[in-house]
Amino acid sequence: MTRATQSTQLQIEYLQGIHVVDSVLWLDAPRPADLCFVSHAHLDRGVAHRKILATRATAALLGRRRRKAASLLCPFGRRFALGDLDIVLHPAGHLPGSAQILVRRDRDRLAYTGDFSLDRSRTAEPATILEADTLVLECHYGLPHQVFPPRPEVEAALLAWVGQMLQSGRTPVLFASILGKAQELARLLGDAGHRIQVHRSIHDICRAYDAIGVKIPGIRRFNGRAETDAVVLLPPGLRGSATIPRLRDPATAMATGAAVEPDAPLRLGVETVFPLSGHADHAGLRRYVKDSGADRIFLVGRSAAAFAAQLRDLGMDAWPLQPAQQLDLFHPGRLGAAS
Repeated sequence: MTRATQSTQLQIEYLQGIHVVDSVLWLDAPRPADLCFVSHAHLDRGVAHRKILATRATAALLGRRRRKAASLLCPFGRRFALGDLDIVLHPAGHLPGSAQILVRRDRDRLAYTGDFSLDRSRTAEPATILEADTLVLECHYGLPHQVFPPRPEVEAALLAWVGQMLQSGRTPVLFASILGKAQELARLLGDAGHRIQVHRSIHDICRAYDAIGVKIPGIRRFNGRAETDAVVLLPPGLRGSATIPRLRDPATAMATGAAVEPDAPLRLGVETVFPLSGHADHAGLRRYVKDSGADRIFLVGRSAAAFAAQLRDLGMDAWPLQPAQQLDLFHPGRLGAAS
């Protein structure tokens, strides 16, 4: 067991997951808990929590993956008490319903982000930066070179590429994670007037979005043949599918934060890449830390150790909260998670 704080009244510990000390509350825990805050619907670990705390949209997107856990559903901005804890959920900008949690005990404040993005999203509620004394920050793109261009520029470049491919008679094939990124792209392409065909797995989640009030209009299921002047949207795992070569002169691209890595198109096995992500980049992480005003900072995620070291070099009290984990961004089996 690692006790993350020693001198503050509101303490957290890492014990196969993040736990708020002297309470029943766990945060995105990978182990069964009596009550676990689930920050977003990507958390598909099959963990049998007795009860989850989440937004209604997150619970709906989790669907059957919630198993038989009871749900404590809370809208954004509504304060409630859990024992001596005062709790409020705030948007995280990662997926529809994705949430950050602000926990108070007396005057001490703990903020936990889970996955978050400060960029404008077409499908998720805009994130806010929480002021806190102790900050636990999810950190995926924490290396100095991992900075994304402004999202409007990336979206404009993606739409220009699609237009060029269609004009030249090619079939644009975009690969994106089936939950979150694919729906962002479908909204972007639909708003620009393009016809969109999507894989059945993406289509199912678009229907789930529709059920929670996030409309993804104009999509059609992809049946193995591309319609004239249509953009095809597929999961990353289908890059090697025999279906792709059978399309009319396919032009392949991927939308992922891993696009900022050297030689990304070659390593990802596509012609071009677009750095669109549902996670904060290095600049966003630095901004969050600064604006939160936190005295103590704990990092989780694949860049936790490196980003913590950067913050300590700036004189901050910052430490990774879990053992460092190596992640190959370009491993075919993991690309769906590197969003």
